[in-house]
Amino acid sequence: MANHTLFLIPNFIGEFSKDYLPKRTLEYIYTLRHFIVEREKTARAFLKAIDHPVAQNEFEFVELNKHDNYAGFKSFFDSHIPNFSIGVLSEAGLPAVADPGNKIVKYAHLKNIKVIPLSGSSSIFLALMASGFNGQNFQFNGYLPIDAKERMIALKDMERRSRKAAQIFMEAPYRNNPFLEFLIKNLQHSTKLCVAVDLEKEGKETIISKPIKDWKPQEIQLHKKPCIFIIEG
Repeated sequence: MANHTLFLIPNFIGEFSKDYLPKRTLEYIYTLRHFIVEREKTARAFLKAIDHPVAQNEFEFVELNKHDNYAGFKSFFDSHIPNFSIGVLSEAGLPAVADPGNKIVKYAHLKNIKVIPLSGSSSIFLALMASGFNGQNFQFNGYLPIDAKERMIALKDMERRSRKAAQIFMEAPYRNNPFLEFLIKNLQHSTKLCVAVDLEKEGKETIISKPIKDWKPQEIQLHKKPCIFIIEG
Protein backbone atom coordinates (compact mmCIF):
# COMPACT_ATOMS: atom_id res chain seq x y z
CA MET A 1 0.00 0.00 0.00
CA ALA A 2 1.23 3.52 -0.81
CA ASN A 3 2.53 5.75 1.93
CA HIS A 4 0.12 8.27 3.34
CA THR A 5 0.49 11.90 4.45
CA LEU A 6 1.88 13.77 7.44
CA PHE A 7 -0.49 16.57 8.46
CA LEU A 8 0.73 19.46 10.62
CA ILE A 9 -2.15 20.44 12.90
CA PRO A 10 -2.46 23.87 14.57
CA ASN A 11 -3.54 23.77 18.21
CA PHE A 12 -5.40 26.57 19.97
CA ILE A 13 -3.41 29.43 21.51
CA GLY A 14 -6.31 30.87 23.48
CA GLU A 15 -9.92 29.69 23.61
CA PHE A 16 -10.46 25.96 23.07
CA SER A 17 -13.07 26.42 20.36
CA LYS A 18 -13.20 24.99 16.85
CA ASP A 19 -14.46 28.41 15.69
CA TYR A 20 -10.79 29.46 15.57
CA LEU A 21 -9.93 26.80 12.97
CA PRO A 22 -10.73 26.96 9.24
CA LYS A 23 -13.24 24.46 7.85
CA ARG A 24 -10.60 22.86 5.61
CA THR A 25 -8.32 22.27 8.61
CA LEU A 26 -11.11 20.60 10.58
CA GLU A 27 -12.09 18.38 7.66
CA TYR A 28 -8.56 17.02 7.36
CA ILE A 29 -8.22 16.44 11.12
CA TYR A 30 -11.51 14.53 11.15
CA THR A 31 -9.93 11.92 8.82
CA LEU A 32 -7.09 11.16 11.26
CA ARG A 33 -6.79 8.65 14.08
CA HIS A 34 -3.00 8.53 14.54
CA PHE A 35 -1.11 11.39 16.14
CA ILE A 36 2.41 12.38 17.20
CA VAL A 37 1.99 14.86 20.04
CA GLU A 38 3.82 16.67 22.83
CA ARG A 39 1.30 15.55 25.47
CA GLU A 40 -1.48 13.04 24.99
CA LYS A 41 -3.69 14.78 27.57
CA THR A 42 -3.57 18.05 25.64
CA ALA A 43 -4.15 16.26 22.35
CA ARG A 44 -7.24 14.47 23.65
CA ALA A 45 -8.63 17.76 24.97
CA PHE A 46 -8.06 19.35 21.57
CA LEU A 47 -9.78 16.52 19.69
CA LYS A 48 -12.71 16.69 22.07
CA ALA A 49 -13.01 20.46 21.66
CA ILE A 50 -13.21 20.20 17.87
CA ASP A 51 -15.91 17.50 18.09
CA HIS A 52 -13.81 14.88 16.32
CA PRO A 53 -16.26 12.20 15.11
CA VAL A 54 -13.98 9.30 16.13
CA ALA A 55 -14.33 7.88 19.65
CA GLN A 56 -11.47 8.68 22.01
CA ASN A 57 -10.60 5.00 22.52
CA GLU A 58 -9.92 4.64 18.79
CA PHE A 59 -7.11 7.20 18.69
CA GLU A 60 -3.45 6.18 18.79
CA PHE A 61 -0.80 8.55 20.14
CA VAL A 62 2.92 8.69 20.63
CA GLU A 63 4.43 11.50 22.71
CA LEU A 64 7.59 13.37 21.79
CA ASN A 65 10.23 12.99 24.48
CA LYS A 66 13.15 15.40 24.81
CA HIS A 67 15.07 12.77 26.81
CA ASP A 68 15.57 10.66 23.69
CA ASN A 69 16.25 13.76 21.56
CA TYR A 70 12.68 13.53 20.23
CA ALA A 71 13.55 10.38 18.27
CA GLY A 72 11.08 7.98 19.89
CA PHE A 73 8.34 8.76 17.36
CA LYS A 74 10.19 7.01 14.53
CA SER A 75 8.97 3.46 15.15
CA PHE A 76 5.37 4.74 15.45
CA PHE A 77 5.81 6.72 12.24
CA ASP A 78 7.39 3.84 10.29
CA SER A 79 4.78 1.29 11.35
CA HIS A 80 1.73 3.46 10.61
CA ILE A 81 2.55 5.74 7.67
CA PRO A 82 2.25 2.96 5.03
CA ASN A 83 -1.38 2.44 6.03
CA PHE A 84 -2.56 5.64 7.67
CA SER A 85 -2.02 9.38 7.52
CA ILE A 86 -0.57 10.86 10.73
CA GLY A 87 -1.19 14.18 12.42
CA VAL A 88 1.44 16.19 14.32
CA LEU A 89 -0.05 18.27 17.13
CA SER A 90 1.78 20.93 19.13
CA GLU A 91 0.91 22.02 22.68
CA ALA A 92 -0.15 25.39 21.27
CA GLY A 93 -0.04 27.10 17.91
CA LEU A 94 1.68 25.76 14.83
CA PRO A 95 3.76 22.55 14.84
CA ALA A 96 7.44 23.01 14.00
CA VAL A 97 7.33 26.77 14.70
CA ALA A 98 9.16 27.34 18.01
CA ASP A 99 8.32 23.69 18.55
CA PRO A 100 10.09 20.29 18.28
CA GLY A 101 7.70 19.15 15.55
CA ASN A 102 10.30 20.11 12.95
CA LYS A 103 12.13 16.86 13.77
CA ILE A 104 9.12 14.86 12.61
CA VAL A 105 8.80 16.93 9.44
CA LYS A 106 12.49 16.47 8.68
CA TYR A 107 12.13 12.70 9.15
CA ALA A 108 9.09 12.62 6.85
CA HIS A 109 11.01 14.37 4.09
CA LEU A 110 13.90 11.90 4.48
CA LYS A 111 11.34 9.12 3.97
CA ASN A 112 9.79 10.91 0.95
CA ILE A 113 6.48 11.27 2.76
CA LYS A 114 4.10 14.01 1.67
CA VAL A 115 3.76 16.81 4.23
CA ILE A 116 0.72 19.11 4.39
CA PRO A 117 0.64 22.10 6.80
CA LEU A 118 -2.85 23.06 7.95
CA SER A 119 -3.90 26.66 8.58
CA GLY A 120 -4.28 27.95 12.13
CA SER A 121 -3.12 30.54 14.62
CA SER A 122 0.42 31.42 15.70
CA SER A 123 0.94 33.77 18.63
CA ILE A 124 4.27 34.80 17.09
CA PHE A 125 2.74 36.05 13.86
CA LEU A 126 -0.40 37.48 15.44
CA ALA A 127 1.79 39.54 17.77
CA LEU A 128 3.94 40.74 14.87
CA MET A 129 0.85 41.70 12.87
CA ALA A 130 -0.48 43.76 15.77
CA SER A 131 2.84 45.38 16.76
CA GLY A 132 3.15 47.87 13.92
CA PHE A 133 6.77 46.74 13.53
CA ASN A 134 8.67 45.58 10.45
CA GLY A 135 6.83 42.63 8.94
CA GLN A 136 9.28 42.41 6.03
CA ASN A 137 12.31 41.66 8.20
CA PHE A 138 11.97 39.90 11.54
CA GLN A 139 13.65 37.22 13.62
CA PHE A 140 12.33 34.84 16.26
CA ASN A 141 14.79 34.29 19.13
CA GLY A 142 12.94 31.93 21.47
CA TYR A 143 13.96 32.35 25.11
CA LEU A 144 16.81 34.51 26.38
CA PRO A 145 19.47 32.83 28.56
CA ILE A 146 18.70 32.48 32.28
CA ASP A 147 22.20 33.48 33.42
CA ALA A 148 22.11 37.23 34.19
CA LYS A 149 25.30 38.12 32.30
CA GLU A 150 24.43 36.04 29.26
CA ARG A 151 20.89 37.42 29.28
CA MET A 152 22.14 41.00 29.18
CA ILE A 153 24.53 40.19 26.33
CA ALA A 154 21.70 38.51 24.39
CA LEU A 155 19.35 41.46 24.96
CA LYS A 156 21.89 44.04 23.78
CA ASP A 157 22.65 41.92 20.72
CA MET A 158 18.95 41.68 19.90
CA GLU A 159 18.53 45.41 20.38
CA ARG A 160 21.37 46.06 17.93
CA ARG A 161 19.83 43.70 15.37
CA SER A 162 16.37 45.21 15.91
CA ARG A 163 17.47 48.32 13.99
CA LYS A 164 17.25 46.23 10.81
CA ALA A 165 14.76 43.50 11.75
CA ALA A 166 12.07 43.24 14.43
CA GLN A 167 13.19 40.83 17.17
CA ILE A 168 10.57 38.46 18.61
CA PHE A 169 11.10 36.49 21.82
CA MET A 170 9.41 34.84 24.80
CA GLU A 171 9.79 34.17 28.50
CA ALA A 172 8.47 31.49 30.84
CA PRO A 173 5.02 32.80 31.90
CA TYR A 174 5.80 32.74 35.62
CA ARG A 175 8.79 35.05 35.00
CA ASN A 176 6.99 37.53 32.74
CA ASN A 177 6.59 40.38 35.26
CA PRO A 178 10.26 40.65 36.31
CA PHE A 179 11.26 40.07 32.68
CA LEU A 180 9.23 43.09 31.55
CA GLU A 181 10.91 45.21 34.21
CA PHE A 182 14.28 43.94 32.99
CA LEU A 183 13.44 45.07 29.46
CA ILE A 184 12.23 48.49 30.56
CA LYS A 185 15.35 49.04 32.66
CA ASN A 186 17.93 47.91 30.11
CA LEU A 187 16.66 48.82 26.65
CA GLN A 188 17.34 52.27 25.17
CA HIS A 189 14.54 54.81 25.62
CA SER A 190 14.01 55.08 21.87
CA THR A 191 13.69 51.31 21.32
CA LYS A 192 10.09 50.29 20.76
CA LEU A 193 8.61 47.36 22.71
CA CYS A 194 5.44 45.42 21.92
CA VAL A 195 3.90 43.10 24.50
CA ALA A 196 1.09 40.83 23.28
CA VAL A 197 -0.79 38.95 26.01
CA ASP A 198 -3.59 36.35 26.01
CA LEU A 199 -4.00 36.27 22.23
CA GLU A 200 -7.28 34.70 21.11
CA LYS A 201 -8.67 34.74 24.64
CA GLU A 202 -12.00 36.44 24.17
CA GLY A 203 -12.16 39.76 26.01
CA LYS A 204 -8.69 39.33 27.56
CA GLU A 205 -6.36 40.14 24.67
CA THR A 206 -3.97 42.98 25.47
CA ILE A 207 -1.47 44.34 22.96
CA ILE A 208 0.65 47.38 23.86
CA SER A 209 3.28 48.78 21.47
CA LYS A 210 5.29 51.93 22.27
CA PRO A 211 8.83 53.24 22.97
CA ILE A 212 10.57 52.15 26.17
CA LYS A 213 10.49 55.74 27.49
CA ASP A 214 6.69 55.49 27.64
CA TRP A 215 6.60 52.13 29.45
CA LYS A 216 6.12 52.08 33.21
CA PRO A 217 7.11 49.25 35.59
CA GLN A 218 4.12 47.09 36.56
CA GLU A 219 2.03 48.85 33.92
CA ILE A 220 0.57 45.50 32.94
CA GLN A 221 0.31 42.22 34.87
CA LEU A 222 1.74 39.29 32.94
CA HIS A 223 2.21 36.62 35.61
CA LYS A 224 1.49 33.14 34.21
CA LYS A 225 -0.05 34.61 31.05
CA PRO A 226 1.06 33.52 27.56
CA CYS A 227 2.99 36.45 26.16
CA ILE A 228 5.06 37.48 23.14
CA PHE A 229 7.63 40.29 23.28
CA ILE A 230 8.91 42.20 20.23
CA ILE A 231 11.46 45.01 20.01
CA GLU A 232 12.37 47.33 17.15
CA GLY A 233 15.17 49.88 17.18
